[in-house]
Amino acid sequence: MEKQVIKVFIVDFAPANLSKIKNALSRISGTSYEISWPQIGESILKKVEEEKFDVIIISYDLPNMNGLEVLMDLQYKELSGPIIMTAEARDKEFAPQAIREGAYDCMIREKGFEEGLPVVIHNALTAFRAAKEKERLQKEIAAKKVELEAANRKLQQLDKIKSDFVANVAHEFRTPLTIIKGNIDLVNKGGLGSVAPSQKEMLEGAINIVNRLARLVNDLLDISKIESGKMELKKEAVDINKTIEENLVIFDKIIKDKKQKIEKSLAGDLPKISADRDKATQVFVNLLSNAIKYTPESGTIIIKTVNLETEIMVEISDTGEGMAQEDMDKIFDKFTRVTAEKKEGTGLGLPIAKDIVSLHKGRIWVKSELGKGSQFYFTLPK
Repeated sequence: MEKQVIKVFIVDFAPANLSKIKNALSRISGTSYEISWPQIGESILKKVEEEKFDVIIISYDLPNMNGLEVLMDLQYKELSGPIIMTAEARDKEFAPQAIREGAYDCMIREKGFEEGLPVVIHNALTAFRAAKEKERLQKEIAAKKVELEAANRKLQQLDKIKSDFVANVAHEFRTPLTIIKGNIDLVNKGGLGSVAPSQKEMLEGAINIVNRLARLVNDLLDISKIESGKMELKKEAVDINKTIEENLVIFDKIIKDKKQKIEKSLAGDLPKISADRDKATQVFVNLLSNAIKYTPESGTIIIKTVNLETEIMVEISDTGEGMAQEDMDKIFDKFTRVTAEKKEGTGLGLPIAKDIVSLHKGRIWVKSELGKGSQFYFTLPK
């Protein structure tokens, strides 16, 4: 195996010290030490810059100066290895200062000190290389952070452009849809003359399509408001039980058409809460619509309210197809529908419900099991 070569620069003009260090290092097997030392009058700093030594050993007592001065000059250089100081016992009080100024260690030249030098060099090299690798990684991380921040700013700009575009398009759709619906309603109700049954059926189908598009537009506008932080809550005293009862009436026909059964368990001691009535209604309607949509004919939907210590809780359970665990992690993501079966809708109902509940400082979650239905819960603070 090829020997490791370590370039050592010994800043010491005492022949006896040089001889001890050279002899000790020459006896180490598996490592070859290439030793250099300065000549009288030679620039130490220039030699260090030109030759890039793996280890620099500096004696404290140098002619006309001390090693600390050399050490302090070297700390501003790009070194390729660690510095080790050596000193006589009379100068050991300067050892802490040497380490503060950047030396890895300060060895006192007592009898046999040179025998421990190879271990000190090995440890110094290991620590130096680890520090350099840490510095390299920190620089790399800092550079990546700058890149990520720039990319994130770009994504935020693109997201804002997307949100603005969606909001503008939705606004542009709203007015013509309102006009279309109004005109169809007028014709359907006989405002322009009698309507044959076959014509009425087609007109009602057109109204359903317009209503579906109107819901899509409203969902897109809600998402746009939430993402831009423009959705405001108009809080008032809200009776959640009453809100549920009022909206169940609206869904009565579709529930009967699907032969579904509604089971209610509304808490009698439920207090009124401070909430945005329209937004709270929207959360319940979105969850109920979801339950109706995924519950098969003759299935059961259970609606409960519970009076908790600091909040009220609403549960809407269905006997639909249910969800796998991995699907529940993304059920509240925008534009996501976890079932493979195609259903009418935007995939925005649950994300909007989640954002509205969050604006109220409430909680929303789901429990489900494939083939056994789903249970959606949301809370609103009292």
